[in-house]
Amino acid sequence: MTPRLALAALLTASLALAGCGRAGQLDQPAPLFGAKAKADYDAKKRAEADAKAKAAKKDNSQPTTPDLPDPNHPPLTQAPYSTQIPGAGPSPFGSAPPGAIPSPGSGPQ
Repeated sequence: MTPRLALAALLTASLALAGCGRAGQLDQPAPLFGAKAKADYDAKKRAEADAKAKAAKKDNSQPTTPDLPDPNHPPLTQAPYSTQIPGAGPSPFGSAPPGAIPSPGSGPQ
């Protein structure tokens, strides 16, 4: 196999497998045959739904605590910018006044 063909096959396989998974728990499909199997499946689903509703009701009955700010990290009063370089202009895109920053190669004389 040439490297290009191998890369194309790998890319195609990865794209094909990308949508195959499902997040979370998989659900069992309903049975196709048998009245007893269908009744058992329906009873199991009803029991799961009742348990989920009971758990949701129990969770809602507990008092919630308000989100309190962290005393160790108070909110910032200003943006966390670094200090300005001495001699630089106020704008990073503007030009500085003449003589503020020495020209390259013009060291102390």
